[in-house]
Amino acid sequence: MNPTLQILLATYDSSRYLSEQLESILAQDFQDFEIVINDGGSTDGTLELIESYRRKFPGKIVFLGSARASAMANFASLMARSEAELVMFSDHDDVWKPDKISRTLEKYREMSSLSGARTPIMVFTDSEVTDGALNVISPSLMRYSHLDPGCLSLNRLLAQNVASGNTMLLNRPLLELALPIPPEAVMHDHWITLAAAALGKIGFLNEATLYYRQHDDNIFGAFPYSPFPLLKKLQMGRDKLRERFDRNILQAAVFGRRYADRLAPADREMLAALENWPTLGFFARRKLLLRHRICKSGFLRNLGMFLLT
Repeated sequence: MNPTLQILLATYDSSRYLSEQLESILAQDFQDFEIVINDGGSTDGTLELIESYRRKFPGKIVFLGSARASAMANFASLMARSEAELVMFSDHDDVWKPDKISRTLEKYREMSSLSGARTPIMVFTDSEVTDGALNVISPSLMRYSHLDPGCLSLNRLLAQNVASGNTMLLNRPLLELALPIPPEAVMHDHWITLAAAALGKIGFLNEATLYYRQHDDNIFGAFPYSPFPLLKKLQMGRDKLRERFDRNILQAAVFGRRYADRLAPADREMLAALENWPTLGFFARRKLLLRHRICKSGFLRNLGMFLLT
């Protein structure tokens, strides 16, 4: 019998932290789940560690294999091979609190009872930010990084995703809606959030359900909201910052083309306008952003976006 929930875990050279994460998942107070693991081409002891857990917990862990892939491609592959009604994502280096699944499920069921089981639904939560040894840096990622979980309209999410994949739960209608994840996506979780915002429902559980570990190998880390990270980004150079923002615009254009016939008229108009972004001049770009209220959380971020993109 298929489990209610599949936890999609992407690994890559994960031997340092993977045991702690697997133990925290296996100790959840909700147990109707299966952990599905795909590896991105590890060369340390990750594959041997996965095999040891697979043997120790038969029927609980499925290992798909190992091949060189980016984190986004790895998660996209896991999504494409998922079969459960509900899906959660797991990073290899976090630690889940014992009731992460049950508390997130409670929020999902509340939303599903109001919207219907066939409505594409996503739930995300807060997390505690820690260092590599799990010492708490901040009890709330949202406060630490000055993110607003209430800003969930499509125009606000185009420039900045506020939902972290490692906190998400999504149902099958949303999974099927989001697939396939295009190569132009900034990240799988950002693309899924756009799909949920435009064509489904998003719910935020204002609780920290996991310990989000910060270390030197983070692909995307948590940064405090202050002038100092902004100055650090400025040191990267305008071209690099513009390139990052242009990835968001490219993702938006691809999103608009894929879902054009299903979007609300205002969203369709906004995304069609963003198709012209590469050809627009300095003032035309800022006029477009202002017209559609495409912005980020916080004055400093918006100042950087308007000055540098």
